Amino acid sequence: MTQVTVGKWGNNLAVRLPGEIVKAAGLHDGGRVEIEAQGDVIIIRRAEPRVTLEAMFAGQNPEDWRAAYADAYDWGQDVGREIVSE
Repeated sequence: MTQVTVGKWGNNLAVRLPGEIVKAAGLHDGGRVEIEAQGDVIIIRRAEPRVTLEAMFAGQNPEDWRAAYADAYDWGQDVGREIVSE
């Protein structure tokens, strides 16, 4: 078990993680963690990765997207100003 010192960082307290802990947990600079206190036990775990819209839709083009979801919901016939020509 590794012991570290709690230090002041602005108005907060901070803990520096030793290299062997960082490596074992697969952390990196700028990585996100979740922290939780359960009584006198502090739990730090890697946060689930945040997925950006750019990453979600990478490699997708509008035509394929429309084709994949064309029948997802039937909104009925276009009327009035919502008529769109493709």
